[in-house]
Amino acid sequence: MKKLDWFVVRAFIGPFILTTAVVVFILLIQQMIQYIDELLGKGLSYLVFAELLFYFSLHIVPLALPLAVLLSSLITFGNLGEHGELTAMKATGISLVRVLMPIFLFSVLTAIFSFWFNDRVVPEANLRAYSLLWDIKQKSPTLSIKEGSFYNGLEGYSIKINKKFEDGKSIKDVMIYDHTKNQGNRELILADSGRMYTIHYERYLVLELFKGKSYHDQVGTYDGNRSAEKFIKNNFEKSQIIFSLASFDMDTTNPELFKNHRIMRNITELTHDIDSLGKQQVESKDLAFQKVSINFNYHLKDMPQAQAKLNNVQTVNNPIVRTRTDSLIQKQIEVRTTPDPPKDRVVASALSRVRNLKAVIEGQEVQEEANKRRILEFTAEMYKKFTLSIACITMFFIGAPLGAIIKKGGLGLPVLISIVFFIIFYVISITGEKWVRESFVPVLIGMWTANVLLFSIGMFFLRQARNDSRILEADFYFVIRDRFLERLRKKV
Repeated sequence: MKKLDWFVVRAFIGPFILTTAVVVFILLIQQMIQYIDELLGKGLSYLVFAELLFYFSLHIVPLALPLAVLLSSLITFGNLGEHGELTAMKATGISLVRVLMPIFLFSVLTAIFSFWFNDRVVPEANLRAYSLLWDIKQKSPTLSIKEGSFYNGLEGYSIKINKKFEDGKSIKDVMIYDHTKNQGNRELILADSGRMYTIHYERYLVLELFKGKSYHDQVGTYDGNRSAEKFIKNNFEKSQIIFSLASFDMDTTNPELFKNHRIMRNITELTHDIDSLGKQQVESKDLAFQKVSINFNYHLKDMPQAQAKLNNVQTVNNPIVRTRTDSLIQKQIEVRTTPDPPKDRVVASALSRVRNLKAVIEGQEVQEEANKRRILEFTAEMYKKFTLSIACITMFFIGAPLGAIIKKGGLGLPVLISIVFFIIFYVISITGEKWVRESFVPVLIGMWTANVLLFSIGMFFLRQARNDSRILEADFYFVIRDRFLERLRKKV
């Protein structure tokens, strides 16, 4: 049996490695398309691109493994069935479940690895990837001055070059507007030709201009009748302007600034965060109760009780609560102690207290919803680490029996079936996670529905494969139809 197990494992390993690489590549392309606008035109080096792709590849691995297990299982057992090897194993008395056992154990190990990888490696990869992506977004676009159009990438200047030569340095018909003094288009430089190049490791741009003119429209002081304006014109044979390119450099942000996001936390940290958010929620409720409870003294008729309540306000920890409640109770005492207070004053005081109470309750409701949503988001992220790893086993129970049923290897029908089931899994998982965040369904139902549903389908496929069912052949459904019609005729 060991030879048989190794034979099945060797038939599975090759497709598994190939499909994992292909799936990671496809999902990586889909991921990077979202950020294509932030990456283009920044003049990034190949090392920066490679680093970003590497981190996002690690981020994708836990999602790619279930699809790789599904596709490779379909291909492996489809090939075994197509070549008659699976039939030969059954003919010797070996059950299908025994043939599936080595790949099942491999799927369990893959699930364990996926869980560890998603808990330990992916949070750090996410931290590095998104901090690097943030640095790229903050980087200014690379210097790219096109012929015949104004370039405004250098702060304070608008540059237009009508002709650029093939050497990349020589230029002709140059126009430069200087806006550094924030006075509009009052300073203009025109040049017949020039040279453009960088110095000091491309940190400065040098424009050498030849045979040009500079125009300065200066506004003088007011002389009593009108402003004294001066128009200055200078001719030059050669002039040099140096621009700093510091804004085009990419700064490195400390990754620790992004560490509190849920996708960058492992299970231990997520558990701690959920516990902390729960405590904050309880403290927020206690603080809201302190704010609201003060307003329930309005029915008191005995002033000593109101005064005692006012004295107790000093024990409230929050200074804002103390100030607001102090003011409210002082107004209450004033109204109660004033003999025969005007009716409009009493009504105005009551309305003020009601509005204050309504504002406190509404503010607490908004804060309560925000706290609850954050707790659910962190909880869903924690459960996702489990569901994605268990999905490797679930996909095996779909792929392996289905491959034994269809008996077709290669990359044709197995790929199509794999994509269909993976889309079903992905859509149900995303929908369940969204419903959990919106409090439509409990966390367990929202996060585990996809696995439970597909596992049930996998058990059905396994039962059909053990019985040598032909559920993908037309004859199978014709037989079911005939049996149904026969039973219907008997009842009639």
